[in-house]
Amino acid sequence: MVRTTHIGRQIALLAIAGGLLVPASSAVAGNGPAATKSGALINYVSTGKLKVGKTMEIQVVCSADCNVTSRVVIKGPGLKTTSTVSGPLTAGVPGGHILKPNGPLLKAMKADTAKFRLVNSMTATDPATGAVDSISHTFRLKR
Repeated sequence: MVRTTHIGRQIALLAIAGGLLVPASSAVAGNGPAATKSGALINYVSTGKLKVGKTMEIQVVCSADCNVTSRVVIKGPGLKTTSTVSGPLTAGVPGGHILKPNGPLLKAMKADTAKFRLVNSMTATDPATGAVDSISHTFRLKR
C-alpha cells in the first residue's frame, strides 16, 4: 500500500481538476494551442513588446485574402495621437501597420519606454464571403 501525504493528495486533485478545465475542442481537433489574440480571419504574428525604432510594424496575417483597416493610438505622458491605415492583405503573407514616429516622439519613447503604449485595433473583411473579423491589443515598448 502506497501512502501519500495530505499535501500530495491535494496537488494530485488540483492537477486532475486543471486537466478537466482544458477545453476539449482544441485537443480533439489536433490544432494545438491557440494564439492569445486571434480571430477567425485575422491574427497577430506576435503580441510581444515592440522595439522602439525609426519604423515599427505591427504584423498580422489573414487566413484568406482580406481588406484590413488598422487604427493605432499612441498613448504617453501628455500625448495621444492616432494613425489609421487600410489596404488589402494576401492570405498567409505577414503584413501590417507601419509606424514612423517623428524625432521628438522617438526620442521620448526611447528615453522612457514604460510610459508609452500602442493601442491597436484591426478589422478585416473577406471580400469573397463578406465575413468581418476584429482584433485588438495594447502593445508595450522595449528599447
